[in-house]
Amino acid sequence: MTVSFKLRALVCAWTWASLAPLSAQAQDEQKTPPPYSAQSTQNNQIRFGNTALFRNLIAPATLEAQAAEEYAQVIHDAERNKTLLPDNNPLVKRVRDIANHEVPFALKWNDRAKNWKWEINVIKSPDERMVCLPGGKIVVYSGLIDKLRLNDNEIGMMIGHEIAHALREHARERLGRQQAAQLSSNGMPQLFGFSNYASQQPDIGDELLTMRYSPADETEADVIGSEIASRAGYDPRAAVTLWNKIDSGTRRADDGFIWLHPYGPDRRQDLLKRMPDMMPLYAKALGKTTDQLPNYAGMGRFKKSGR
Repeated sequence: MTVSFKLRALVCAWTWASLAPLSAQAQDEQKTPPPYSAQSTQNNQIRFGNTALFRNLIAPATLEAQAAEEYAQVIHDAERNKTLLPDNNPLVKRVRDIANHEVPFALKWNDRAKNWKWEINVIKSPDERMVCLPGGKIVVYSGLIDKLRLNDNEIGMMIGHEIAHALREHARERLGRQQAAQLSSNGMPQLFGFSNYASQQPDIGDELLTMRYSPADETEADVIGSEIASRAGYDPRAAVTLWNKIDSGTRRADDGFIWLHPYGPDRRQDLLKRMPDMMPLYAKALGKTTDQLPNYAGMGRFKKSGR
């Protein structure tokens, strides 16, 4: 069937508008999302204005496979350059111990995570960064911990935050947005064939290591990451000191870690606002009440009003 030029133009224009990035208000929405289920993306329906649309443009298994390849290459390069810290290194043991405490509390947030082959390695480097790739592959660059002098609670909050980005598939959504923009700019060659387009997956491994997240992504990772870490026994108040340190330590670099994870007064205030919900989880993990917890870095117990 031949579709008139005017009809094609009209549909392409409508599709472009539909695929445009979400509004700033939606981007900054700070509500805690429900647990993400892989089943919710298995249907072929594209819901415009919904992040499921962008996720559906990249199959989760494909993204996880490419992430695993990228991770393997990073580890291989570190081994070749003799910068991969060995299993018996104290820093490696420390980081793995913290991550192993947190992973069981992360699984409820994504059905696929139960089958991820979680790995964590530390690379000796002055770089101050960490990443959890889709599929549960975690890379820590020693400069983040050594140069910023992070304590275990701060490391716990950092690992929880990075795990949350992977669980909520923020990379999949952002890469899907890029594909959607390319699809629209190419004039929608397969007007009703999203599934065919989605099968043509690009090489996106390199982008996973330098992904820049939105304020909405950061809020979501803060909420879920703090809950995971708090349930595992790490002080949620450490999230504030952690990001203050990262801000001070990396802001001067054009592509510093804080550029990838935007942080400012609003995000700091949001972290503080959520403390009354996180503190009881942390206290329970330690077998204590909130009243029995000591102050941390000049911060009190953040008890809920009325208690």
